[in-house]
Amino acid sequence: MLTAYLPSTNCLVPNAAPDDKGLQNAAWIDLLQPTEEEERRVETLLRINVPTRDEMREVESSSAMYHEGDATFVTLRALSRAPGETPRLAAITLVLAANKLITIRYADPTSFRNFISRAIKAGAGDLSGFSALLCFAETLVDRNADLLEETGDNLDKVSAQIFAQNTKAMEKIAADDLGSLLKQIGRSGDIAARVRESLYSVARTLPFLQLEKRDPKTTARMKTLQRDVQSLMDHAGFLTAQIQFLLDSNLGLISIQQNAIMKALSVATIFFLPPTLIAGIYGMNFQHMPELAWIHGYPMAIAAMLLTAIASYVYLHTRKML
Repeated sequence: MLTAYLPSTNCLVPNAAPDDKGLQNAAWIDLLQPTEEEERRVETLLRINVPTRDEMREVESSSAMYHEGDATFVTLRALSRAPGETPRLAAITLVLAANKLITIRYADPTSFRNFISRAIKAGAGDLSGFSALLCFAETLVDRNADLLEETGDNLDKVSAQIFAQNTKAMEKIAADDLGSLLKQIGRSGDIAARVRESLYSVARTLPFLQLEKRDPKTTARMKTLQRDVQSLMDHAGFLTAQIQFLLDSNLGLISIQQNAIMKALSVATIFFLPPTLIAGIYGMNFQHMPELAWIHGYPMAIAAMLLTAIASYVYLHTRKML
């Protein structure tokens, strides 16, 4: 889908079916899952080569940031999290050409939708070319900050469940399926790792962009953005360490549960071992066994089984092994 955003008073006005004149007057051209015809129109108008989807996925710096003629290409990565799907990173290529911003993307992450809302909002200010690119980077960083806060809140809930001080709560955890907590920790770790990669894509782009424009206003915005990115990367590192700690703690609880199950099985084995021994002795088919002809042999064998089981229980209880 090809959408042109035309400059207006302190905002951009979208045009979902622009003609060639509309494309020429646009401050920002957005290509969402573009067709070959839409790519050709933009390439003919701006004399650039629109990168393919495979080219956008390349992670080396030379493919993520480069010049081609008078155009500047930058690829940022945004977390895309569709309902019911595994979070993934979506590559978004931003091109500066002829004082226009061209965005090529094959996903619609929340950060980009927030950027669109910000661009078309009245009073958005100057959003032409380089300023619009910085605006998207700022919106992407803001969204990553929200995701890290959400991840931190989820980890706090998991931590409260694992390290509950209330005895009944701990007993409840021991009876629950700790696999669900393990999945929550895994999802949090996945999101934190992908957010960190997204922040890194912004961090390595900023020095490249500082060579493009050096006026005081944009320089101040990029320095502020750089500080924000660094602080968020530090916070993401802290969350990663917390995730590892909670993962180890949860695995420890799972190990305790497994040990408790093995203990219960071992105790049951001890209870039934003496009765089984007695039953095994009198279940043998030897011809000369005096007790076989005894009229009280059967009830005495049953009584011996019960007494040995009770004796085993008393012994384990006095030793505080139960």
